[in-house]
Formats: sequence, structure tokens, C-alpha cells
Amino acid sequence: MSRRLISITRTLRSSLNTNNWHNLGKFATGGNAQQELHWNNLKVNDSNVTNVIENTKQEVDMLDWAKWEEKILHKNILSHMKSTYTSTMKTLDGALSEPREAPYLKEGWESYEEVKKVCSEATKAADKIISDGIKALWISQHNPPTWKVDTNEWLESDQYWQAFVEKHAMYSQSGTSNDPESPSEIEAVKNKWNVNMFKFNERTDTPMLYDYMHHNPSWEYYDINRKQFFEHMEYFLLRTGEDFRNFPDVPKWKWLTHLEDMRFKQFTVEISRKHKKQMEKLSRYEKTDLGPEEHESEEEVNMQLLLGEKNDMEKLLGRLLGGYGFLVDPLVPVQNEFQLSYVLSKDNYNEHKKTKVYSLGDDVPYLYVLPYVNGVSEVGDTVNRNDGVNEVGKATTTSSLDKGPMYSFYTLMDYLNLSNLKVNPSYATRLQLKCQVMHERGPNWLKLPSENTCDAFLRRIRYDDPLKPKFEEYVKELKERMRKAKEIPESEWSRSLRRLESINKELESELSKVEGGSRSSQGGVGSVTPGSVTVEGVELSHLIETNNIVVKDKEGNRMNASVLVEN
Repeated sequence: MSRRLISITRTLRSSLNTNNWHNLGKFATGGNAQQELHWNNLKVNDSNVTNVIENTKQEVDMLDWAKWEEKILHKNILSHMKSTYTSTMKTLDGALSEPREAPYLKEGWESYEEVKKVCSEATKAADKIISDGIKALWISQHNPPTWKVDTNEWLESDQYWQAFVEKHAMYSQSGTSNDPESPSEIEAVKNKWNVNMFKFNERTDTPMLYDYMHHNPSWEYYDINRKQFFEHMEYFLLRTGEDFRNFPDVPKWKWLTHLEDMRFKQFTVEISRKHKKQMEKLSRYEKTDLGPEEHESEEEVNMQLLLGEKNDMEKLLGRLLGGYGFLVDPLVPVQNEFQLSYVLSKDNYNEHKKTKVYSLGDDVPYLYVLPYVNGVSEVGDTVNRNDGVNEVGKATTTSSLDKGPMYSFYTLMDYLNLSNLKVNPSYATRLQLKCQVMHERGPNWLKLPSENTCDAFLRRIRYDDPLKPKFEEYVKELKERMRKAKEIPESEWSRSLRRLESINKELESELSKVEGGSRSSQGGVGSVTPGSVTVEGVELSHLIETNNIVVKDKEGNRMNASVLVEN
């Protein structure tokens, strides 16, 4: 039985070759549907391969260039294509006809390895450039504003900061802005100019017929652009200290750029605070600290701010003149023990014990501290009473005024901080910018080296100023008081200050009656004091808890928020 089976198998193997293996379908299927599907797919693929082999010619047909010469009219292009094709085919035929292991394939691998090494080093250098670029982008993202960079602190080797400021100091237009030289933009500028000129000619007695703004004299430019005129005039007065009649026709370009830097600094502080308020309250609109409300005019708000500052300055000047606290440099007037201790700490009194305190009369609500700097008093070791003159101008050392407006500003902010009085950051920035402009005058920003403060102030007042006689009379009385100044020993400082407290209380009550009466009379006609804000309830409690305002009772004690809201 086994021999018969072996003979049948040999017969099947001899009868089946590679050409008729399709006959094995009988054994492959066996009635299984899945096996039949795979078998049919195999035969289909085999037939496709067979058809491709049979249809492929042994010799490749070459291009019929005569046919293409009839179709292509540009013979020069055809000849170029033909020569390129012929040379390429010759190169391929030559490469295929050579033996498989050509001798030149075994040579030149050193160059390949060297190229790989060079490429690897280039890749490392590229990775380092990418890493440094990422660091530079991170630093650039966290750079401070341009107005915070002090160019006086640069080093010559600090090329990064030099490049940073040079980049941001140069003006570059945004890519989305219109082309200023395009016809449409020029026409839009002309139309806007005509509209402005029409509006201006409606309200003036001297109509203007010029075409463009740059054709106008400066007075006509400022007549239209009143806001720019106010900014430039204010900057000129603060920067130079001269009379307004000396205002230049064309401001210096450095002044204009400085104005833009200050405007950007003020804008940065106000917008950051506005953004914080909007995010906390989730409000659609929130005014800036010094800006207008949603339906207010910016000019009116600025005018109210200026009028408020003017009224406050007049009240402050009146109090200083009435108590001989104005133009007393280098003397420092004080009213309480805290002010006295603050001035003594600034003068390092605990080290030399030579600071002196004077009184100009029993009716004067101040004591006057004479600082002792660098071992020598600013006006001499004692007040000279023999010749009847207190030579304020013959200071032997640098007084506080000679240190510049910025020193005075930082001293004021330090004193307010120690007094637990909060200052609005926007207003503090505004005041700081004004002091920076005055600081640009140099060391003689207020007086000459051989000049005292009183004479410098009188020299700067216009001869036709109606208040000049009053100031001259005040200076005369002040010098008479200084001639009769009495030095107070250290043991009587506290007693003298307690006596001043009673005098100041009486003055405060009298001034409150006068100022209160003026305010009530103004309120009767429906006017509002510029800069005054009424708060109550939860908002008042929040301001007290966040130390934005401090409320004290009649005795000077600080009041609690809950007690104040209940009352």
C-alpha cells in the first residue's frame, strides 16, 4: 500500500512543472470558501505579472527625433534637449557596461568620511545657533521698556544692549500700514487737510489758503494743533526756565523725541493699571487714572486736572507765605517730631551732633533745621547777628536744592511712604517726568552758584507780575526774621514742637472755615471742585483696607474701615 502511494506522488511531481502549477487548484480549495478566495487572488496576480512580462519588449525604443522636429518649432530648444538626452544616455550606457565591481569604487572613501565629519560639525554649529537664537528671543521678550535703559551705565563691550537700543530707537513703520507714497494715501491726506482747514477757517478771522501743513509757519501750525502747542510750551518752560516769550519757532528734535519717550512711559503705567482693573472687574470700559470717562472729553479732563493743581498750589503757597516756610533754603521747616526726626536722620545727626534748630518768632508755626553737611554747616556754624545779615547765598557746601529736582522728588516720595500716604502711580509717574525735564537744566536749575534762593526767585519773576511787590515784601520780612533768629537747644526741641501743635490747630481751624466757605459758595452756583471724588460704602472700605487712603479723626488717630463706614 505504501509503495503504491509513493509511486503516485512521484508521478504527480513529474507531471507538474512551473508552467502548469495552476492545476493544484483542486487540492488548494477543498471546499473552503476562504481558501478559494486566496487562491483566486493568487492566480489573478500571477496573470498580471505574466502579461507585463510578455508585453515588455527586449529592446527599448529610442526617441524618434524626426517626429519631434516636425512638432517643435523652436529648433534651438530641441537641439539642446537632444544633446542633453544623448550625453545622458551615453553616460548611463557606459556605467552599465562596466563590471559590477569597478576599481574606483574602492577608492575615495577617505573624502567621504571627511565630508561626514565636516557635516557633523556643521550640524553641531547649527544646533548651537538655534539654541542661542532661542535664548536671544527669550531675552528680547523679557527686555525692559526702552525708557528704563540708562545709557550712562553701558559698557563699550556690551554690544547686545547697544544693538537693542539702536534697533528700538529707529523708527520703523508697521507692515500693515499704508504706503505713505501711494496715490490713495496722498489723496487721503489731502482730503483730511482740507477738512481741517475748512473747520479752522470757520472759527477764525484770518482764513488760511495754504495747501499742506508743512507749508505753514509755526504759529499757524500751533493755532490748529492746540494740544501740541501746550505740550511743547510746557516742555520748554520746564526744560529752560525761561519766559514764554522766548518760545522758539521750531523746537529742537531732541526735545520732541524726549516728549515721545515720556508719553510712552506715562502710557505704559496708565494702561497696565487700566488692564488690571478691567481684568479684576471684567468691565468693558475702564478709564485710566488721569484720563477721561467714556463720554468725556480729554481736553476737559486735562483742564480740570490743571485747574485742580493750580488751586492746590495757590493754597499751599498761601500757607507757606503766611508761616514763613517759602524760600528758606537751606533751612528746613518742620512742624512735628516725625518731620524733625526725618530731617535729622537725613543729616546723620547721631554721628556729628552739630545740626541746629532755630525759631523765627513765637507766632511762626515752624521750627527751622539747619543741616550740617561734610563737617560744615550750610550757612555757617552759627547765625550771624552782628552784621544783621544771614548770608544764605554763602553756603560752603552743596545744599539740597543744588542736588537737583530728582533728589527732591525721591525725598518727597520717601517721606510720603514713611507717613503711610499712598500716591497714585500714574500721578507719581507724571510728577517724576516733570522733575526729569527740570533736571535736564543742570546744577544751576534754580539759582546761580553765587546767588541765594530768594534773589533767584525774584529775578525770575516778570517785572509786570502783579504779585511781585508782595513777594518782595515777603522776602524783606523773611530776612528781617532771619536776623532775629533764635537758636533752640536740644533740650527744648520737644517742648517747642508741642507749642507749635496748638498754634497749628488754631490755624487749621481758621483755614478750614475760610476754605470751607469758599467751597460752599462755589457749590451754590453748581460748580464742582476739580479733582474731587465722592466715595462711600464698600468702595470707601476697600480703599482704606488697601491703604490707598488714610482717614484720621480730630485727634490724629487712624480710623478703622468698619467704624468709618458705620458712621
